[in-house]
Amino acid sequence: MTAVLAVVTVVAGGFLGGLGRWALAKIPGEFVGTWTANMVACVILGVAITGPGIVPLALGTGCAGALSTWSTLAKQFGELVLARRWTMLATYFVATMAVGMVAAWRGTIWGARIWGYL
Repeated sequence: MTAVLAVVTVVAGGFLGGLGRWALAKIPGEFVGTWTANMVACVILGVAITGPGIVPLALGTGCAGALSTWSTLAKQFGELVLARRWTMLATYFVATMAVGMVAAWRGTIWGARIWGYL
């Protein structure tokens, strides 16, 4: 694979992920859009790592990388700390980490089926 093809692949995936992130930012609610974007990105990353050829670059690095919003998540965690909303912080943290791990795991299973490994 050439470097140009790798860059184009990541840019194309990033464009799609960016569109998805923009759309999910329109969801009303304090944390819903960020959480949803990160969970979808976890599934996509799980699918991507089982894929052949340029799939991990396009879906994993490009799409999931642009879709996920860990910087916004960190900002939201910081705001909850400053507001001393400990229960909400703990709930949001656990929901993000636990569901994210399950989402990535399920993505690997779905990816294996999609790419014909199962």
